Amino acid sequence: MIEPGSFRDPTSRVFYDGDRVLRGLSSDMAESDASVRKGGLMATLVSEGMFVDSWVVDDVLPPAGVPSATVVESARVPLVSYPSEWSFSMLRDAALTTLDANLLCLEQGFILKDASAFNVLFRGVTPVIVDVTSVDVFGEEGTWAAYGQFCDHFLAPLMFEAFCGIPFRRVLHSETDGLPIGDLNRLLRGRSALHRGVLSHVRLRSYLEGRSAGMDTDKRRDVAKVVLPKAAVARTIRKMRKLVSSLESSAPSTWADYEAALPYEEVSSQAKAEFVTSAAVATKSHSLAVDVGANVGRFTMILTEHFDSVVGLDSDSGTVDALYTLLAKSDTKNLTPLVVDITNPTPSFGWRGIERSAFTERVQPDFAMWLAVMHHLCLGIGIPLEQMVAQIFGFSREAVVEFVSRDDPMAQRISASRTTALAPYSRDLFEEYVSSHGRIVERHELTTTRTLYHVATS
Repeated sequence: MIEPGSFRDPTSRVFYDGDRVLRGLSSDMAESDASVRKGGLMATLVSEGMFVDSWVVDDVLPPAGVPSATVVESARVPLVSYPSEWSFSMLRDAALTTLDANLLCLEQGFILKDASAFNVLFRGVTPVIVDVTSVDVFGEEGTWAAYGQFCDHFLAPLMFEAFCGIPFRRVLHSETDGLPIGDLNRLLRGRSALHRGVLSHVRLRSYLEGRSAGMDTDKRRDVAKVVLPKAAVARTIRKMRKLVSSLESSAPSTWADYEAALPYEEVSSQAKAEFVTSAAVATKSHSLAVDVGANVGRFTMILTEHFDSVVGLDSDSGTVDALYTLLAKSDTKNLTPLVVDITNPTPSFGWRGIERSAFTERVQPDFAMWLAVMHHLCLGIGIPLEQMVAQIFGFSREAVVEFVSRDDPMAQRISASRTTALAPYSRDLFEEYVSSHGRIVERHELTTTRTLYHVATS
């Protein structure tokens, strides 16, 4: 199967053969790839953890429409995520990896011809570039042709959240080309326009783009011919790295103190942890687990001991950022936190609506946890309980679900401001809906208002 999103570079098309990730290269691209590998640059990029491992193979024939001069296979990254699903620190680290790879390439006379954030995936909490054919020859002089793309995909979204206090995911939810620097220029007003880097990378670039729009073809070609010494380009990238490193999110976090406000005692937390462990051990498949509403990852961490890969979801970017920062300092390698609103996950988007696949197509877990989530969705948002149960069984084959009754203090707090009637909601009704989709493997009454369930398809 040909990857729908790889059409943008016809010299290097991605396709799949079972679980194998492959690229068919044109003659020119094959020659360039060979020079990168022969000189040891690719091996260095891999050993430094910047690039995913890849190698040339000769046992696969590319499908029709894919160049076939050379076929390169890449190590598969378990989780495919998109920039709008990352926290601030995740996007910043992905940007720094892209810049560091550029600097390493320049040392050997090469440079990355692309700077798309979609070229980066996370292995756990480690960003890694998966576009193994994005390395191009630079020589002793040239241009950082991917500068504009880097600004739109990385710098502009980071500045937007840092200077406007709004999570960048709100402007990247279904964008293939990042946040145009011209749009950011119009958004930054007042004191926010005085921040470091705004004048040189936002104001000036927007001005130059405006001027270039009126240039004739010959002048555009002259501009494209301008080159700089390798050392000058390296200095520019180092300055960009320093700027990116200095950026910090100013967006508020809704659930930052949620853990401290949990309405049950430590003994209940221990009972919940034991129940989750028991269900994780008993589940039939241990490939991928997802914790919906992971918050700070207190119970998500349990899953890392029993599943090959774990994803911790939360709709609050600040909470995900805190978990990401914590994981980056730990020895946990198989957990990736993502900013995903399960009521509005990333849809498929891009060219023909299939260039970038939907979250539910990319993430199909064997096991999921829905702890302290259902009452927020049913009593807070108004999602019917029957649809909630259908979503649980449609998302994974097995799950741990926490049912919180209407008279629970947190449930009453959530629904206190509602002015419209709620759909039927009770524990008996929940169990009835579960029986129509699967079965209850185990049940445990955590408190008088909270019950834990391990459910599974029949």
